[in-house]
Amino acid sequence: MTRRRKKAISKRKTVLKRRKSGRSSRRRKALSMSRKPKRQSKGAKASRRYSLGYQAGYQAGYDTGYPSGVTAGATSFTVMFEGTSIIIPSFNQGELLRQCIESISQFTPEPHEIIVIDNASTDGTADYLRTMTGKLRYRINPDNIGFAGGVNQGMKMARGSRLLLLNNDTVVTQGWLTNLHRCLDSDERFGLVGPMTNYISGEQLVATSYTSLEEMHRFAAEFNRPDPLRWKKTARITGFCLLFRRELFERLGYFDEGFQIGNCEDDDFCLRVRLLGLDLVIAGDSFIHHVGSVSMKALGSEMGEVYGRNLDYYAKKWGSVDQLLSEMEGMPANGERRSMIHYYPDHAVVQGNRGAVYELHAGVRRPLTGTDSLPVSPTRLSHVELRGCLRGVEIHADELRNRTHATVDPSSGLPEGRVLQKRDGQLFLHEGGRLRRIVSELAISVWGFDRQKPAAVNESQLGSIPVGLPIIAPITLRADNI
Repeated sequence: MTRRRKKAISKRKTVLKRRKSGRSSRRRKALSMSRKPKRQSKGAKASRRYSLGYQAGYQAGYDTGYPSGVTAGATSFTVMFEGTSIIIPSFNQGELLRQCIESISQFTPEPHEIIVIDNASTDGTADYLRTMTGKLRYRINPDNIGFAGGVNQGMKMARGSRLLLLNNDTVVTQGWLTNLHRCLDSDERFGLVGPMTNYISGEQLVATSYTSLEEMHRFAAEFNRPDPLRWKKTARITGFCLLFRRELFERLGYFDEGFQIGNCEDDDFCLRVRLLGLDLVIAGDSFIHHVGSVSMKALGSEMGEVYGRNLDYYAKKWGSVDQLLSEMEGMPANGERRSMIHYYPDHAVVQGNRGAVYELHAGVRRPLTGTDSLPVSPTRLSHVELRGCLRGVEIHADELRNRTHATVDPSSGLPEGRVLQKRDGQLFLHEGGRLRRIVSELAISVWGFDRQKPAAVNESQLGSIPVGLPIIAPITLRADNI
């Protein structure tokens, strides 16, 4: 190869080497440039800083505000106000309900809230209630849970210092609530107060001759002149309109859901009020219009069957009401703030609405552990009743199982905690050195007294033992949220 040829090849290699080196350099530069952020303007930088700051501030505010908002929201549903919660259970009859609510708005200047519980109406009542959002509170049940069940859901939602139960087929009048309040507030011994009306059984009935709502309101304006001389104590107030204090609700608890659909649950409620040593009073200077038993009449032939079942349940729960009331006359409250808990046996095993199990003892609820080994099935009580008991120290269920009735009352020679039976068949519990009559067959079965054989006793053995409060059955609860 000639010198000239070698020189040309060498020059060519040099050129190719330089080109390759240049491409690599440009590639490295491009890659380097792609990794570096583009140079931003001052406005873009400020916008980016604002965006980052906004996001950080928003997140910090959310993290702080959301939990406090949840807490405040939950608390707001337990905050009471000085006013009346008007609770209206409803089943169909949407036009009557609308009429009732409009009359409340027109004739009730006192602070109040309206709570409607609809029991699966099929006539458009639910749609009407949705249009009233913000003007009243409501709950639409998927099934008909009856009068007692509807009232209970309303009482659970209520926030007023007073509670008033009102039928959906009523029309209230000028001065109606003012006069009911005046009556209730006049005496702390007044437990329940109810008005007069045109359609009812018993002492609350007043003869009327009006033929239209306009005439009715003129009649009521004259009738509702305040007059304490027209107030009257009674043995029964019908549940179409009942006014009472929240304090009574906390001592008494809910309506008994063992009464199906309707009828007799108001009689049960009134009787329990009387057991607390409180009076039932008719405010004879307060009148409201009542169409009367519309929902019950809609049952047709079933109404008699429903009434019969509820009467049977009432009898099984209370036994002889006259005997019970006679006994209570001999045991005045004397300032004692009784609640339903006082009428339950000591050392009873009960369960709340969230499944927690307790032993009741001397007004204290003691949480139970190891409940798989319980010797008895817990009796369901409402959260209202349990909340009225102090919370005690936790105990294990083995303590109940191993507990024996070895203690003997030296004055009578009878064992503590034993069920005793007189010759006439009446059962008593010897508890705390006192004799407590078990009032009914339902009380016997609910508290498990049918699981032990009673000890036969005679009158002479019982005569020396002081008498304590009778033992009654608690209300039946079908709802799991009360």
